[in-house]
Amino acid sequence: AVSSAAAGYSVFVATVPGDDDSFSLVDISSPSSSVDLGGSSSFTMNSKFRGAAATSDGKVIFAPLYADGVGVFDPSDNSFALVDISGTISIDKKFGGAATASNGMIVFAPWNADGVGVFDP
Repeated sequence: AVSSAAAGYSVFVATVPGDDDSFSLVDISSPSSSVDLGGSSSFTMNSKFRGAAATSDGKVIFAPLYADGVGVFDPSDNSFALVDISGTISIDKKFGGAATASNGMIVFAPWNADGVGVFDP
């Protein structure tokens, strides 16, 4: 993926198709750093997530493709959490994108899911 940003902004680069257990924070004003997926780095499948959307409080929500949960990244402290959704949907290639709705909900575009996913951050 190719990303660009104006001076002073950070860009988060996720490996596509997601076969790495970390992603890079590229900040124009500081050296790059890597964010570990915390306790969730124990899942090692490829293509964990596909697509992401920002919340009003600055968090980034990752749409689960093969992951059994929704990824939540907080750039204020470089933390990552995985919200388990395996009790709701457990198929592979669940969702293929994410967008923030006007009500603040994150909407996931279905890939193999039978409908859109709605996540309340």
